[in-house]
Amino acid sequence: MIGCLACDLLEGRRRVPGGQILETDHWVAEHCVGAFGVGAFVAKTRAHRDSLWTMTEEEAAALGPFLRRLSAAIVEGMGAERVYITMWVDAPPHHLHLVLWPRYPGEERGSELASRRSMAGIPTDDEMEDAARRVKECLR
Repeated sequence: MIGCLACDLLEGRRRVPGGQILETDHWVAEHCVGAFGVGAFVAKTRAHRDSLWTMTEEEAAALGPFLRRLSAAIVEGMGAERVYITMWVDAPPHHLHLVLWPRYPGEERGSELASRRSMAGIPTDDEMEDAARRVKECLR
């Protein structure tokens, strides 16, 4: 869908630093272009879906293994202690995506971390590309 950021990135109409790092028939992961910090990745449906309950059975069945693999690579590649998962699908045109964002050793937890990351802003292209390379190496 033209004008949907997730679709525009999938179709190459816009560029995400580091590119796609993991893909299956139903799911794609790439570095998050929002203010979730370096090493935050988006898992999104390949097809334009607006919510969890509109996924196909195949998409739903593939989600768990996809998240397990991606979160393990974030821990290994980025040195994270934990990986938080949130879903933000509030702005039209609503494309289902989950943000997996690392909590590094020594960082605050929960909502305090989310607030600090938001205030810090969006990582640089170089930071996103480096994180994507590191996590992608752990997915081979």
